[in-house]
Amino acid sequence: MATTGIWKIEKRLDHVIDYVSNPEKTTKANESYQELHQFSEYDNLNFNTEEGCYVSGINCLPDDAYQDMMDTKAIWKKKDGVLGYHAFQSFVEGEVTADKAHLIGMKLAEEMWGDRFEVIVTTHINTNHIHNHFVINSVSFKDGKKFNNCNENYALLRHLSDSLCQEYGLSVLDNKKIKVNKVNYENFYQRYVKKNTYHSIAKQDLDRAIGMAYSYKDFENIMIKMGYEIKNRYGKLSINRQPYKKNIRIERAFGSDYSIESIEKRIELETATRVPFIEAYNPANQKKTFEEHKKEKAHGIYGLYKYYCYILGVYTKDYPNKILTPAMRVEVKKLDQISKQTQLLVNHKIETYQQLLFYKDTINQDIKELSSKRENLWRKIKRTKDDNEKILIRQEIDTLTRLLEPKRKEVVLCEGIEKRLGVVKENIKEFEEEKEKGEMKR
Repeated sequence: MATTGIWKIEKRLDHVIDYVSNPEKTTKANESYQELHQFSEYDNLNFNTEEGCYVSGINCLPDDAYQDMMDTKAIWKKKDGVLGYHAFQSFVEGEVTADKAHLIGMKLAEEMWGDRFEVIVTTHINTNHIHNHFVINSVSFKDGKKFNNCNENYALLRHLSDSLCQEYGLSVLDNKKIKVNKVNYENFYQRYVKKNTYHSIAKQDLDRAIGMAYSYKDFENIMIKMGYEIKNRYGKLSINRQPYKKNIRIERAFGSDYSIESIEKRIELETATRVPFIEAYNPANQKKTFEEHKKEKAHGIYGLYKYYCYILGVYTKDYPNKILTPAMRVEVKKLDQISKQTQLLVNHKIETYQQLLFYKDTINQDIKELSSKRENLWRKIKRTKDDNEKILIRQEIDTLTRLLEPKRKEVVLCEGIEKRLGVVKENIKEFEEEKEKGEMKR
């Protein structure tokens, strides 16, 4: 369990930074910089750390934090008023190590303020209750706007803190009300969710993926294609999509209908039209509009497949399903598979049948080599008697297995393209004939 708080700094921002960064409070005896970063989760954070201490800076260097913050204020001509904010996160005695507390603090600061503000994060280990301090610049380096320390943002801070504690197996406060003023911060958090565009779009994408998915694994794959990163910690799902830094704990944000169990049930009951090229919902892939894709010239196998997907329903305004031939209506049910085959052709610029065969042969050769390496490792693990060596060998085997899986899927896709080419050509020919007859009747 962790309690949180935040208050404004109106005088001597440098004094507050010096206080929270005090080496007597933040340095662990015999602690090295390397040991501090034993958690692999640090790799995904954008920060700098003061060597030997639990003092880190997000969007600034710890030693230069005060000057960086003042420079930001000068650039945006906002040196007056509130200079910054001082927040804390305090853990239950004995529930967390200093390393884990600092990691949680870093993730909290990264999600809460990391996309717009300079932040100093420190962990004080000189008391029985390990706790984190945060000093946040009041002015954003990104847009010059000031941080709004309102009830909704404090509710978000509490929500992020609780969610991170849950992720790392710590207890969480059940009571969200403050006895003094009876403020229910859960209501403020829900208000924040409803107003936030990132949250509303994410909820729409979740509903879209649940409706289209055939299974829970398929649901995850659809979300990944739409640009989301999915994390499952202790049975709770979180999603994130760039350029946003905040993880959305979906059950907490959107209700019990978004627990893993509820999602699995909804997948069985809900049905939505399967969308070809679901990647189009990923903002990173939206460099071209559908109209631009329609005008883009394509040749060979790729051009054939592209036109085929086009008349199967990607652009239903131009070719509604009612004019499709019976054979093509059957193909509509296989849109997901056809979409994957087309994507392979696009990704590897395969335009001719010879290029397809060459690519398949190349992948098969890769599979053969990786399989041979894995077989040798299996023989090696049977011969060795050292348990530690067995663990290392098994890790190598697992790595090779992960490399083999997508390559085998690509071979299946290549074989599927080979088998489908004749069907595609025949169906397009029949479609064009039926279309011409219809135009003649009109």
